[in-house]
This record gives sequence, structure tokens and C-alpha cells, in this order.
Amino acid sequence: MTDIRVRRLEDTAEFLTRWAALYRHAENPSFYQSPAWMTAWLESVGSAALYSVEASREGRTLMMGVVGAGPRRPAVLGLKEVRLQETGDPALDDIYVEYNDFLAAPEAGADMRRDIIDTLAREFSGADALVFRNVRAPLAQAARASATAGAWNCVTLREQPVFVVDLGAIRNAGGDFLASLGGSFKTKLRRAMAGYEQRGALSCHVASTEDERRTAWERLSALHQESWRARGKPGSFANQKLVAFHKNLQRHAGEAAQLFEVRCGAETIGVLYNFIHEKRVLNYQSGFKLEDDNKLTPGFVCHALACQYYLEAGFEIYDLLAGEADYKKRLGTPSETLTSLSLERASPRNKVRHLMKSLSRRLA
Repeated sequence: MTDIRVRRLEDTAEFLTRWAALYRHAENPSFYQSPAWMTAWLESVGSAALYSVEASREGRTLMMGVVGAGPRRPAVLGLKEVRLQETGDPALDDIYVEYNDFLAAPEAGADMRRDIIDTLAREFSGADALVFRNVRAPLAQAARASATAGAWNCVTLREQPVFVVDLGAIRNAGGDFLASLGGSFKTKLRRAMAGYEQRGALSCHVASTEDERRTAWERLSALHQESWRARGKPGSFANQKLVAFHKNLQRHAGEAAQLFEVRCGAETIGVLYNFIHEKRVLNYQSGFKLEDDNKLTPGFVCHALACQYYLEAGFEIYDLLAGEADYKKRLGTPSETLTSLSLERASPRNKVRHLMKSLSRRLA
């Protein structure tokens, strides 16, 4: 018999202790489920309305999660949503979670995710929708099955492939990242590197001391913001709630949150913000120097040097995370797909919302 409890999350210290205990023997956990990530996130969300979800059998916890159930957005006419590992506050939810799922023990079983979703639907009977962003296939399948059985409307919001570089395969094939690339792209990268080498030697370095990490973070922020402002957009570092979260995360994650700096001579041309999870490197954020010469491609150069560095350091996967950006397609190959979906009740608000969307499409 499975016992599922949904409770207002108030004692975060006690919750994190149990989370860490489950994480130690969880089935295929991600960095986004690590105690460091969860601790930093819970410290950053403030007074958001969060609820813990816990499924157990015979007194043993087998699956856990956190959902946010904030107010209607916008007030009165907006939707009330329950979101897995999100709050509903757009500024806080810029803390972008990928590989989203309930934290699960190996013996939890395939049906437990669906049982939890069914329980959430009952517990939050006043909600218009349950939202699951960037979830892995088992949770997406469970959500769709729950929607079918409960006569909900399951709306797929987005599907994104994850692109990765198989460092282990490249190591086995000789260990040269550039040699693993296609002809024209390889030529382009070699030309860009040669162009930089005319200005100064290319070098890469992982910030290790407190001073190095602070300086690298400042350079990352400056380069990222400069690039996005040039496109007329604010950039991620304009969101102070996001910045505060990452400062918390770096404090809790330690060496698992790395700042990888690439220099040409004494000049920094790029900084990569990477997460380390077992033998996997996840590239979460970046900042590159704007160049007048479009042949220099600092982003490609920095990622290529990072792949070679982490390959030689013994890592197996360089994970470019979800999205179909051109650089991801050129550097990596697709692995799994992350799905964002919403289980919507047949509520008056949802009916009006879909009617307005339909009219908008017809008038477009």
C-alpha cells in the first residue's frame, strides 16, 4: 500500500535531511535534484507557497518532490497553477530546472508517479492546472496517463531535445575533440583558433580560489550582459533573484559549480558556468566577448576547449542541455527529450483562455 502525503513545506531543514537521504540511493538523479541545488533553491524562494510531496511504502520513503501553489496570475482572471519545482513567480522560475522529475528510489515502480499526480489533483482541487516543465520521459508518460484517466486536457507546451558531446567515445577514438567534428565545422573552428593565436596564446582555467571565482563570476556577468544588451534584451543577470540563487548555489555546491575561463593572452574571451554531476559536465550559462571579426566565433572556441579539457580530465559527457540553438546542434548530438506539459481542468477559466487563444490565432 502506497501512502502519499502532501504537506505545506515549513521545516525546510528537516525536509532537506530526508531529501539527501533519498538522493544517496535514488535512481538516476540529476544535478537539479542534488541537495546543493535544492538547498539553494529553498533558500531563494522566500515566502513562496511550497508543498512537499512524499510517497512511501511500509514506512520507507520512495519518492519525493516539491510543488509550488501560488496565487492566481494575474489576480481574479488568471489561472491558479500547481507547478513541480517552481513557484509560479516568473522571476524565481528563471531558475531554470531541467531533467525535472520526482526524486525516486529504484524500487519505487512505474505507477508511483501517476499515483502522486492523481493525489495532487485531489489535494489541489481548486487549481486550474498542474504544470510540469522540462520533465523526463517517465514523468511525461505518467502525466499523460493520469490526464486520460481523469478526463483532464493534457497540453504539451514544449518539447526540447538535449544535445550532448560523448566525451567517452571521443576518448576511445583517440582523444581529439576537434578531430571528431565534421569537415567544414572543424575547419571553421581551427581557423578561429588560429586567428586568436595571432593575438595571444589560448588557455583555459577553472577558477579555484575564492578570489578567482569572484573575478570569473564578474567577468561572466559582464560578458553575458554585454552580449544580450547588444541584442536589445536584458540578459539573465538583470534578474537579481536569479543572481542571488546562484550565489547560494555556488556556496552549497562548492567545486560542483565551476567557472571555466578561456583567455587569449591576458584577455578573457569567454566564461562558461558549468555544473559537475558524477562523470557529466552540464553547461548552464555562458558569456563571450563580442568580436568585430565574425570568423573568431568565441563561443565555439570556448566550448571546444572545454570539451577537450573535460575529456582529458576523465569526464564522459559534456551536456549542452535542452534547446535547439545552432551551437548545440553543431557541437553535440541529441540524446533524450525534455517535455513541458500542463494538465488542465475543464474549468471556466481554461475554456475562456482557450477560446481567446483560438480567436487570436484566427485574427493573426
